[in-house]
Amino acid sequence: MTTTTADPGSTAAILDWLAAPPSSDLADETIQIRRQLDSLATPGVAPTQFHRCIELFYSRALRAGSELKPRLMEAGLPLDRNLHTTARQVVEAMCSIASGFLQVTGHVRSGAIRPQARLIETLASRGLRMLSEAWELAGLSGGMHVSELWPLSVSLISAAGDEAANPEAGGESAQFAFKRLVALGTLQLERFSQPEINWICEYLNRIASLLQLDLKAPSAPDHGWYWIAAVSEDGPQSASRRVPPSGQQLVFASPAALAKRVGEHLARLEAGQQPFELNLPRVAVGVQPLSLLQRLRNEWTLPVKREQPRRKTQYTVQACSGINAIWTIMRGSAPQAGDVQEWQVINESPGGFAIMHVAGVAAGLAAGTAVALRRDDEQPWNVCVVRWIRSENPSQIELGLQIVSTGATPVTVGFRGARERPSKMVKALVLPAMPALRHHPAILAPTGTYTSRRFALVSDLDRIYIAQGRLLSLDMQTANIELFQFEIDPYPI
Repeated sequence: MTTTTADPGSTAAILDWLAAPPSSDLADETIQIRRQLDSLATPGVAPTQFHRCIELFYSRALRAGSELKPRLMEAGLPLDRNLHTTARQVVEAMCSIASGFLQVTGHVRSGAIRPQARLIETLASRGLRMLSEAWELAGLSGGMHVSELWPLSVSLISAAGDEAANPEAGGESAQFAFKRLVALGTLQLERFSQPEINWICEYLNRIASLLQLDLKAPSAPDHGWYWIAAVSEDGPQSASRRVPPSGQQLVFASPAALAKRVGEHLARLEAGQQPFELNLPRVAVGVQPLSLLQRLRNEWTLPVKREQPRRKTQYTVQACSGINAIWTIMRGSAPQAGDVQEWQVINESPGGFAIMHVAGVAAGLAAGTAVALRRDDEQPWNVCVVRWIRSENPSQIELGLQIVSTGATPVTVGFRGARERPSKMVKALVLPAMPALRHHPAILAPTGTYTSRRFALVSDLDRIYIAQGRLLSLDMQTANIELFQFEIDPYPI
């Protein structure tokens, strides 16, 4: 946005629109916000009027974002074209408003707007709040690219200067807003489901102040540090994966204290305390706080680093998602229409695949979902778990898959519940032991299946087989699946 000489009448139409009630149609509302912001960017707007408009747009954009978030989580990925367009419009509007706040800080410093106590702090804080909301919406939308967000964030926190640590009246400090954004940026949001992203953002509202920031390179940096370049759109970069460049304005951040606090919450949950007793966010459908906190602690303790080389390739595979659908095909039964689809493998490694689909994707895909794939009917099924999901546009979706087994046996399992009676029998997959991954066979089941150490296992493929299993270790738990090693109990109860 660029403003020049004052023209008192140039913003009248914009202010009239901002004074009117928001549209009940979110798509129409976002289109109008973008159009009015474009009008505000035309030359001739007085600095004081520009500031007034940006403050009003701020409230309007927050409202649109609040209305959009539940729609994104309800829709799942990939988004349909209309909802994706609406999300894109809101994200771009928020970034434009943040840029507007930065511009107003320039007007204050130049004297075009009369300075007030903590005004620059308030402007920077609200601009950073816009960017944080935009980044969250981008993550909920499947990882859409947000240009200029990170350079703009560095400019805003730099503009706040010494005022950054002091909160605006009735609000939050620019430093806290920046810390929350950076903490969110250190996570690979494509590795989390939409409900998990929403929970993480609520959690950061409680703990983001613990993030350590430094404008100078740490005297004794470790692999847990991140850096952000003022001229780069890449966001926080792990020092363990990329060496900080020289000769650039950098901001350094360490989430070590965040990891420590997460560890404290984990210990108290494992000791039997309830989430509400720890002031944790409300537990929503699709969120397992214990598992999610473990993953957050791992990512903030030592950033994810690729351990196996990937090889670019391109070939077609058959893919089937969801434990119930995989269970059906493993029994040799005909899958339901649409359960098995063709995807393209775009790269592979010894431990997994990246696959892409460009049209007709089944709904309900999320990080942590079980997926089986094979090259053709002559090949065995590889059972995988979705490690990340990316959908930058509605016509294309990419999945990162981790192989957990080659082949599987469909069974039903029931864990011991009250009065030592088995709970409801649940469809599950027995995965063979694999020396590179685990020493014992494992069970892949829907999240919530595991409730005790012992369980009943039933297989009826060739003959009826009933056994009692004993859980050895819970190796993986996501919002959708649990994977645990077990052994057949030689002394069943």
